[in-house]
Order: sequence, then C-alpha cells, then structure tokens
Amino acid sequence: MASFDNLEMATLVGSSHKNFSKLENQYKIEPQYQSKFNKAKLIGNLCYPVEAINQNWLYKKVDKIETDKDPVFVLGHWRSGTTHLHNLLSKDPQFGFVNTFQSVFPNALMFGRNIFRPIMKMMMPKERPADGLKLDPAFPQEEEFALGNLHDMSYYYFWYFPKDTIKIFDKFLLGKGLSEDEKQHWRTTYERFAKLALWQTKGERFLSKNPPHTARVDELLKIYPNAKFIYIYRNPYEVYGSTFRFFKGVLPSQQFQSITDEELSDNILKVFTKMYDKYEQDKLSIPSENLVEIKYEEFSKDNLGYLDNIYKQLNLGDFSKVKDTMQNYLDSLGSHKKHNYSFPQETIDKVNSNWSYAFEKWNYDML
Repeated sequence: MASFDNLEMATLVGSSHKNFSKLENQYKIEPQYQSKFNKAKLIGNLCYPVEAINQNWLYKKVDKIETDKDPVFVLGHWRSGTTHLHNLLSKDPQFGFVNTFQSVFPNALMFGRNIFRPIMKMMMPKERPADGLKLDPAFPQEEEFALGNLHDMSYYYFWYFPKDTIKIFDKFLLGKGLSEDEKQHWRTTYERFAKLALWQTKGERFLSKNPPHTARVDELLKIYPNAKFIYIYRNPYEVYGSTFRFFKGVLPSQQFQSITDEELSDNILKVFTKMYDKYEQDKLSIPSENLVEIKYEEFSKDNLGYLDNIYKQLNLGDFSKVKDTMQNYLDSLGSHKKHNYSFPQETIDKVNSNWSYAFEKWNYDML
C-alpha cells in the first residue's frame, strides 16, 4: 500500500507543461531528488495533449458559465479544523468543490480523466498522515496544489522547495515581486478553475477550503466582492504540534530539497505570524455579515449547532434540509482518536515567544 513515507510521486505530476522548466530555473533541486522530479516531469508531459484540448475547448465553455451564488471560503491555519468543517459543508448538495483529482490534475479535467484518475487512485495513499483521514480522488480537497499546476504562482511550492518557504510565502501570498499583470492572471485562472470545479461537481455555490487563502483575502475579494468567509482557529500549542507532525509526514512524498527539523519548526513559527497578521489586516475589508469566526474547541463539541448558526449568519439557506445528511456523515466517522500532545518546555517556550498575541486574541491560557 502506498504511504507518504515511500510515495515517489509528488503532486507536481499534474503540472502545466511549461512549469517544470520554470521551476528548474527558479529553485534548486537537490541531486538525491532529481529522479523523483524527472518522474513527475514525465507524467506531466503525458498530460500535455489533454492540457491543450482543455485550453482550446473546455476553458472556452467554462468561461461562459455564470454563477449567481456567492462562494464560501473556509479559512484557518493548517490543523485548525478546516478539513472537518469543509467535509461537513460539502455534504450539502448546493456546494460544488475541488476534489482531490482536480487538485492534482487540473489540466486533465475533461479528456484526461479516464486516464489519470485510475492511476492516481492506485498510487495515492489511502489515508493522510498525522490524523488518518481517508483519501480518495473524489473527496473534497484544497485547491492550492491545482494552482501550482495551472501556473507558477502557488504557495504550495514550499512542499517541493521547503528551504525557500518564506520567500515563497512573501511572493505568492503577500504579492512581493509580482506584477499587477501576474496578479490579474492569478485571479483570472482562479475564477476559471473554480467554475470548472463547480461545473464538474454539479454544485450551485463554490465551496473552498484552502489554508493559504487565509493570507489572500484581499485578492479573493477582488474576484468575489460579496464572498462569504468562515475562519476557524485553535489552541496555538495544538496547532504547532499538529502542524509539525503533519508536515513531517507529508514532506517525504513532495520535497525536492531536504530540511532539518529546526528549519521546519522555524518556518512554521514564521508563517503562522505572517498569515495571522495578513488575515487580521484583510478581514477589515470583509462586510461583517459575510464573516463568521469560530473556535475549534467549541465547534468540535457541537458541529451541527454551529453549522446551523453559520447558515443563518451567512444566509446559506435552510440548514434543516441538510442536517440529517451531515449527521449521517458524522455517524459514519465513528469515534476519532485525537492525538495527545506532550510538549517539552523548549516547544512551549518557542510558541509562547512567537505566538503570544494569538493566546491573547483568542483567549487561550499560556502554559
């Protein structure tokens, strides 16, 4: 069975034909990972014919689609409960979303599906590291991998080039060094891809869960001025511990550069602060009726009660019509064993010294 520890196929496999040469020129691929990069490039080249067909036919069709329901964006740092909230909302048939196949092979969404979906299902792990979450090409997924495979502007390039994490964050989430034309290209590509995902999953309203969007609210509002946002936050100690464990589990399948535990820890601490600051700045532009902020620990005690309130606050429709469907999904999960973290004093000191503002803002006790 495939696992993230031995997976030899990075999600870059579905990238745009021209992106591979761009990445080779912009980032250092360490010798021990060259073979894995070449494998991804080979499969990417196989995608090229269907990529061209998509651009010449499918994109023109999708560009004509009109949507009259404002999208919903689930925001929050990794390991803050965004995935669970996203999965619950996706059970509402009004929502269309990006699935895992679309996130990896956005250039093969029509004529390449029958070729690449079986390959993906065979090669991908059955569950995610750190939390055992089930994985499948049809399940809801965040779209940041897709953006990096459609063009060369994605924060998730940090998975491939972890030594460049901060530089990648500053460029693709803060926009440093990007021209206005490049930013507009990102917006145009994103809107088209969202329509594509909505069309293929037969939804009426686009639903997104994408942690990097937490630092990209200003750009989203330029595309969707009346978009709805749900921001979920969690105890900083838990976020740090779970993020470190999760990233350590996923990196072996993705990286083309090695990184030490100390470097990974430093990146997590810096990115959290940058993301928090950007979100707090950007959220001032969101109309109050379009933003809900929820505490993970409270949400986990009463999923359906919180969702009922979210539907009312964001005017998403009659929650009673989907309540039973979401309850059935919750029942299907069974009892989920939460990972218990025991933090050494060194970790506590790191989080306290770097994220003290989050404890104060969200009313958590510091150890």
